[in-house]
Amino acid sequence: MAEGLTPEKIGLDSKKAYKIAERLNVYLADLNLLYLKLHNFHWNVVGMGFYDLHEKTEELYEAVSEKLDRVAERKLMLGFKPTASMKESLKLATIKEAPSKDINSTTIASILINDFSNIVKYLREISDMAAEINDEYTVGILGDDIGFFEKNIWMLSAYNTR
Repeated sequence: MAEGLTPEKIGLDSKKAYKIAERLNVYLADLNLLYLKLHNFHWNVVGMGFYDLHEKTEELYEAVSEKLDRVAERKLMLGFKPTASMKESLKLATIKEAPSKDINSTTIASILINDFSNIVKYLREISDMAAEINDEYTVGILGDDIGFFEKNIWMLSAYNTR
């Protein structure tokens, strides 16, 4: 637990907040890995759709960067240290790395749809847990993130129907 901070100071049950913080760590690990993966795709996209996916992956990694900071800060507000190393992130993440090689835009879109869908499912679980202890701030963060990923699942799915 972070020094001086406790869930009780913000009106939350410590044991239940700890369970949420553990799950936020997994989400943070996914965001860390996703941030790197999006850069990989940004640099290595080739073929038809290059420009579209080159631009989209840049937009996505910039948005993920903001999410990383917001989730890490929420963990600190709950009184817990966030995962902050790639080694820890690789151990905790539910999504997988992508190899650094040329990759076409439809493959990238398919991989991202799958990753985003898995993240959304996981976020719904955490959100439900946070709602049970009236942690509205965490629910709000996760709701925003669910909306972000759902919108991009829709857009990438539409892109992939070409």
